[in-house]
Amino acid sequence: MPTLVEAVDVRPRVYYRTLQIGPLLFEELPTGDEIVEIPGQGLTLNSSDNDFYPLVRLEYWDGPVPDPDGAWDYRRIFAAPLTDRLCVVDVNGNVRGALPVAPGKHHVRVLCRGRDHPEALLTLDPFPPQDPHEDPLEFWVIQAWPAG
Repeated sequence: MPTLVEAVDVRPRVYYRTLQIGPLLFEELPTGDEIVEIPGQGLTLNSSDNDFYPLVRLEYWDGPVPDPDGAWDYRRIFAAPLTDRLCVVDVNGNVRGALPVAPGKHHVRVLCRGRDHPEALLTLDPFPPQDPHEDPLEFWVIQAWPAG
């Protein structure tokens, strides 16, 4: 039975509808995906809105993670080598929620729900928000575990 080694929750501010997760190194780039893009050394998560603070949970497991319960708007598993950490990087290059991982090949599952929320402009007061809103509006889970 796999064990959750470590997890961290981060509330980064979304700019230009994107969140950066990395560093990940891809031997073969995944294609045909509008939610996740692979530029450079990481994942770019395309959020459904701009100027708000979603909840991003990073999880590191010691083995294959069971399929999560509940409804998810998006789910996909990638294979990629990791260096020594997994983190969220904002548009200014600031690292948020660095999670230590064992270097080597990993499976990385990306999950998201809440993409159908009303536009942040209608939901948040004031807009743009200065701090995280009580309701994160969008929830991302990034799960990583060693391959093989």
